[in-house]
Amino acid sequence: MRNNNIAIVRKITKRTLSSDKRRNFFIIAAITLTTFMIASVFSIGVSYYDSINMHEKRMQGSISQMAFSNPTSEQLEKIYSLDYVKTIGLGAYVAQTKDIPKLDELNIAYVDKTQWKKIFSPTFTNIIGHYAEQENEIMLSRYILNAMGINEPKIGMKIPISFIINGTNEVKTETFTLSCIYTEYAHSRQNGFVAIYSSYAFAKKYDKISTNSTMVNIIFKDSKNINKNIERLKNDLAFTNNQNYTESPAFTNTYGNITNYIALLVIILFLMFTGYLLIYNVMYISISKDVRFYGMLKTLGTTPRQIRHIVIGQILRLCVIGLPVGCIASVAISMLIVPAVISNSGIDTGSVVSFSPIIYIGAVVFSVLTALFGAAAPAKKAANISPVEALKFTAGDIGKTKIPVTTNGKSYKMALLNIFRNRNQATIVMLSLFLGIMIFSLIITIVSSMDIDYRVNSEYNYDFSISSQSAYPDYGLNDDFIKNVKSLNGITESGITTIEFGELIYSEALDKYIDWLSNDNNMTREESIAKLLGCELKGIDSLKLREINKTLSVPIDIKEFESGKIALINIRNGSTDDVKMANCLSDIATFDIKYNDKGDYFHIANGGSISTETNDSFRLGGPEILVSNAFLHQYFPTSHVLSIDLNVKNGYDEQIYNAINDLAVSMDITMISRYAARKAMQDAKTIMMVLGGGVSFILALIGIFNFVNVMSVSIMTRKREFAILESVGMSKKQMRSMLRNEGLGYAIITILCSLTIGNLIIYVLFTLLKNVEKYAQFTYPFIPIIMMYVTISLICFITPKVVYRSISKMSIIDRLRETE
Repeated sequence: MRNNNIAIVRKITKRTLSSDKRRNFFIIAAITLTTFMIASVFSIGVSYYDSINMHEKRMQGSISQMAFSNPTSEQLEKIYSLDYVKTIGLGAYVAQTKDIPKLDELNIAYVDKTQWKKIFSPTFTNIIGHYAEQENEIMLSRYILNAMGINEPKIGMKIPISFIINGTNEVKTETFTLSCIYTEYAHSRQNGFVAIYSSYAFAKKYDKISTNSTMVNIIFKDSKNINKNIERLKNDLAFTNNQNYTESPAFTNTYGNITNYIALLVIILFLMFTGYLLIYNVMYISISKDVRFYGMLKTLGTTPRQIRHIVIGQILRLCVIGLPVGCIASVAISMLIVPAVISNSGIDTGSVVSFSPIIYIGAVVFSVLTALFGAAAPAKKAANISPVEALKFTAGDIGKTKIPVTTNGKSYKMALLNIFRNRNQATIVMLSLFLGIMIFSLIITIVSSMDIDYRVNSEYNYDFSISSQSAYPDYGLNDDFIKNVKSLNGITESGITTIEFGELIYSEALDKYIDWLSNDNNMTREESIAKLLGCELKGIDSLKLREINKTLSVPIDIKEFESGKIALINIRNGSTDDVKMANCLSDIATFDIKYNDKGDYFHIANGGSISTETNDSFRLGGPEILVSNAFLHQYFPTSHVLSIDLNVKNGYDEQIYNAINDLAVSMDITMISRYAARKAMQDAKTIMMVLGGGVSFILALIGIFNFVNVMSVSIMTRKREFAILESVGMSKKQMRSMLRNEGLGYAIITILCSLTIGNLIIYVLFTLLKNVEKYAQFTYPFIPIIMMYVTISLICFITPKVVYRSISKMSIIDRLRETE
């Protein structure tokens, strides 16, 4: 009958575990660090990804995946029966108000509870109050309240609003009760939708609940196949030709791409490998020390399988300590790092710190696998030990490579032989140190090579660009603001961009353009001539023209342009429509443009087309024709100023940045500045340095742990060897010199590998990065890397001395007796 020795195996496992506390410390450290790094990579990566997705949704103001208007009663009835539709929200436009000049015409809209709570509210923050139920209740965002001049709103306060019901011209005034206050972010997006939300009773009062006023918002059960579900919905509901629908851009790349997943897997495998190196080496040394013990167990009848269980059991017990410590440390770091990363990455809609159980389950699984892989080979070694060989074993001899070399008593030669007496062990230690040094060097080199000034100066044409966000017809910057900005101390040059609307006068030369307009807008030629010959006249000055000339192989003659002899057709941001318009108008020698209702017009020569990159999305329609400000002013004396560009003296950036913000406190403007961009990039660079430095520090720490463990165990197991050397005349000074040289040998060999192989790898990786980040300028950070080399060398120099001191206190006779 077979004996059940499970209890005995567990008892032996427990006792052997408690017999080597130093070994336990290093393994727990390896498990903790591996778990911490993997969990942190998962948590920071997932949190950053979730934050970006939430940013997109908050900028849209909705988590709706699809919306369509004017549903029929049959469509509304059927949509609730579709099994692939998860959430259906209904809304309607009721009225418009012009009571808030800063926001022009603001919609008053109704949304049902489903749309408010499940589709809109998830993108809002700091929600106070309740859904509007009563006829006079409304829900307002803080952005709208601030625009109204209400800086300290309270639930229940009365707000009078005048409005025009959609489809009528009648102006009505009612006093509403504020039922809900919230923060939305859609207003910060160009043409972002904001509205005053009213109750069902208010919408019903003005008969705006009918299907021809309704907008339907949809969330599908399967978020991975939105396009497929949209097509399916259109077929199932039999969409009409004039029934428009929109798909939310916030769900375009919700699930990332295969490249991101591969990169994440490579990072995790690398972290597992670094943890594996330490666990394997510690367990290998531990088994080597306990050869006699495992041999005796075999003599007593313990099977190889039971010995493997003893070794693996020790690792799993140590995992119970290391895994939770690593996960807790990861949670703490994620709470600190993620908000900092998000705030410095240009995302201003808040961060999402993910604590999904999947993150930590994944980290635990990968860490346990790392520990088991690290212990597998040592466990096999322990199981295969022969009892007879084990009894003959001397600790210092395990794995020794016999090298027939004469040292002539030279301590450095003896040290070199001692390093490679166990090549497997030495290789793992050096590889572990090398990885830590190389990753540190790589991260510091990449971060140091990020030339912020070069990038900012390349991406931004001016120190400051200020433009208006106001909509038609009240667009443009006012004269007082422009005058105050230009008067600021420190400005070296300035230029304005003005904009007006003109109309091309029809001639046969426009036939090609007319044909394109007719086809593109599904109109007759007569309709196109009557309605679509408008053009956007944009006035610029020499400051902007000089920047345009930098991008052209044949520059524009600035004098001819300034005098109004030529005009340019502008293709904005590579727009397909702009390209087609420019091609259709390329054969026209002179433009005849009407500039007022009287029919007056002017002539200007066509100077060809150019392509420019712009952040301005304001359009009046038609081709954009660039002329000089002086020329435009002749025909539009009070033309609208769309933007102003400034260059300033060195050292005045922050002062002018703050001054412009003070001047624009009550205005709806957008300011793009090199100062803000430089500050954001510097903050991002700092975050990269902290994160990268942290990762490389942990990897270096694993390498140092590996070295300290190997060196200390090596010295402890060679006590008898050292005693013999001392008994034949080797002094303690010579012994310390040999051990110091042995420790320095690890450092020197690792540093040499780093200087050659490591730097070659770094340069190759940087070259690949340069293809992606063209503004990176290779900069080798000599001082940080030298400091790291010195630190590694000091640790390798001091460790042998400290360990030897602990054993040299014993007499030679006691040390010889202890190992017999």
